[in-house]
Amino acid sequence: MLFKYIFSLLTLLVFSLGCSQHPISGHIDTKKQSIHNKVYLIDPLNFRSFVSSFEGKVIDSASIDASGNFYFNNDKLSEPEPKIYLLVIQEKQEKYPNKLLNEHPDSANYIPIIYIPGKHIIVHGDAVQLTKSAVISGDISENEQITKLISTRSSLFKKYMNEHKNHDEENLLEQEKAIYNYQNELINVVSQSKEPYIHALALRWASPNGDYERIPELVKQTCVKMRDLSPGHPWTAQVCQQSARLPLTISDTLPNFEMPMLNGENKPLYSLLGSKITIVDLWASWCAPCRKENRATLVPLWDAYHASGLEIVGYALDSSHKGWENAIIKDGSDRWKHASHLEGDVSPFLDKIHISTIPANYITDSKGVILAKNLHGDELFQWVQDYMKKN
Repeated sequence: MLFKYIFSLLTLLVFSLGCSQHPISGHIDTKKQSIHNKVYLIDPLNFRSFVSSFEGKVIDSASIDASGNFYFNNDKLSEPEPKIYLLVIQEKQEKYPNKLLNEHPDSANYIPIIYIPGKHIIVHGDAVQLTKSAVISGDISENEQITKLISTRSSLFKKYMNEHKNHDEENLLEQEKAIYNYQNELINVVSQSKEPYIHALALRWASPNGDYERIPELVKQTCVKMRDLSPGHPWTAQVCQQSARLPLTISDTLPNFEMPMLNGENKPLYSLLGSKITIVDLWASWCAPCRKENRATLVPLWDAYHASGLEIVGYALDSSHKGWENAIIKDGSDRWKHASHLEGDVSPFLDKIHISTIPANYITDSKGVILAKNLHGDELFQWVQDYMKKN
């Protein structure tokens, strides 16, 4: 027993001494026989390609020895400034070393690390759940933030996403709300970080597929934070450029767009707004959640608050005038005004406000200033009720 204990200490000492001679080193438990005995060092190149498959550049690789240890040398780490990289492992049959798995945070095959020249990083993980199991230590404190973010991300995913993994059209809005809550909390977890790469990582993990249409305010928030921390950071400009291409957010103003109305007239949007608030509802006759929202939420809201200054303007992604009008009548939504270009998914209005996904809505004041967005069901009803009481 004593001999075994001494041998374990010597092994740990030898590994630690080896680690201290290499900028990046570590141990990956490779009990999973299908894992290739290599770990790849990937340069993500830019914010857009960060955590995206096949887009990062492989700059080095290291063998994982029989004990699970690996070491990278200084040869390929020539960047003079702090830099974020990905350590990636692959299945033996995988041809592309820069393929990244993002379907579930616990089963991802990569670990983000921040490298600073002259410093040392030690990474431990299990090949079965590489990201979830990752522990990053060494001389760079920012990597401790990554380890914490990994753990928090896993917990938030379980909290919000597991209950909605088997979704259908009927509960689509509930699923979207859960996704938004997950994304919002993930971004806010890193709000106190002083490292721009950490904010960029949280934002990319909030939407690994790079679709930020539903969270433009979180992209804008990240842009402002990164700009405050490091305006000259190359990824700051990239995040802020991304923000500029996204839908409007609260306090922005909807454009006074010329709306083609159900009766054939064209009217500027501002002429349709209510005296207090207006719900600009983006929907379609073929959209089941939209139709449910018409009947269960918008009709009762109209009946309760139209006389007090609530207006609703519907804009539909339809191609058939008859189908569109029939849906309006059937749902009881002929109470309010409706517009559509009747070009199906081609919509000059949605293109103008950078939206491609419905159901969606904006709640504006009498001048078109956005007060709230994408509220549905009971949440929308409660918001209108509270606003009318206060105003």
